[in-house]
Amino acid sequence: MKQTIMNMSKRTKNLVFGGAYALLVLAAIFPPLYFSASGNGTLFLGAPVAMWYWIADFAALVVMMFALYWVETVRGEIDCEPATVPAGGE
Repeated sequence: MKQTIMNMSKRTKNLVFGGAYALLVLAAIFPPLYFSASGNGTLFLGAPVAMWYWIADFAALVVMMFALYWVETVRGEIDCEPATVPAGGE
């Protein structure tokens, strides 16, 4: 799995994660499932079904962002050491 990630080009990585991010943002902005479920007063675990749509979309965004962080960590694109600031702040 790590070898596949290392062989992936930066453009491919950006297309995969950018596409997933765009799809999830579109699901939040233009929610056809939300509108179809909003008239439904059914409760699931004490919250309306339409509310769970938003929670599921947020959870998917969080998982996608953690996956992107992991991929960039494996590829060595994240600098874990903070940049040092000189004593004068310059």
